[in-house]
Amino acid sequence: MTSSVFLLVLIAAIFHAGWNFAARKAAGNLVAVWLGLWLGCAVVFPGVIGIAVCKGLPETVPTQAIACIIATGLIHSVYFRLLAAGYEHGEISLVYPIARGSGIGLTAILASLFLKESFTLLGAIGIGLISLSIISLGTTARGKAHDTKAVTLALSVGASIVAYSLVDKVGVNHVNPVVYIWSMYLIAAIVLTPFVVRRYRGTLGQVAGKYIGYSMIIGIGAMGTYLLILFAFTMGPVGYIVAVRESAVILGASAGIIFLKERFTITKIFAICVIVVGIIFIKLS
Repeated sequence: MTSSVFLLVLIAAIFHAGWNFAARKAAGNLVAVWLGLWLGCAVVFPGVIGIAVCKGLPETVPTQAIACIIATGLIHSVYFRLLAAGYEHGEISLVYPIARGSGIGLTAILASLFLKESFTLLGAIGIGLISLSIISLGTTARGKAHDTKAVTLALSVGASIVAYSLVDKVGVNHVNPVVYIWSMYLIAAIVLTPFVVRRYRGTLGQVAGKYIGYSMIIGIGAMGTYLLILFAFTMGPVGYIVAVRESAVILGASAGIIFLKERFTITKIFAICVIVVGIIFIKLS
């Protein structure tokens, strides 16, 4: 992995931890996440128009690109719904590490099988260390963090991450990343709308007003973060990128401890140190 890709992914990790912390502060409210998607689409829309004006609209769009955009939009709608539910039922020190970490090893394996990506021994060890450490970090949480439903939701989020990572690695090679991310978030927002309207019938405006600040952080943060990752996908292997991106759990766990007063154990300290070692291994591979 080149230094530029490595730095790009680390920056994305910082922003990712930030918007997930905002989602947890909003208690995983689905309206906050849903409204964030619409706000993110609104912010990026001028960029989409600018690209269309400067480069012109293509005469034909590859069928594969259309399929990837539709697929990732649907997967992301599931991802955001599961993530909101996870933060509604569990602490960030449990949900975030397990959700992000559970898909790392599987993403690398599937990328090797279907995308023909290869990994060095050092890189494979790094991915393995990060995967095991992040899952260990999440399971050290106590109290409500051990709730079975929260763990199940976190693992389901991890599965959706594997799915959209592989789809987006293919799709972004056919569509400008800005147009791609705007399209997929728009689809996700549209798909989530009926669920939000039905669940918050009569109180939608009130709830949206309550969480508008968090929604702005979630929407702009999620959009900006994944846009950086999509650009990284065009420059490096998805398995390494997804693994290094999980350095965000260090920031997420720290935020939970400092601001939400969650327990910080020796096990957590050790897990974080191993994550750092895994990231170094990937960087050196």
